[in-house]
Amino acid sequence: MRFLKHTHKGQNLIEYSLIVAIVAAALAAMNTYVFRAVQAKQQAVIQASNE
Repeated sequence: MRFLKHTHKGQNLIEYSLIVAIVAAALAAMNTYVFRAVQAKQQAVIQASNE
């Protein structure tokens, strides 16, 4: 029985680590799109101020 408890603890740790890794990967992927959107808004403001 003790062996099973240790296995579940290890499994929980791995599952939480996997969730953190997935969230970090999603944030890294979103970073590119957010950066592009901010750049587009800056360009629009610059062009509007030049007119």
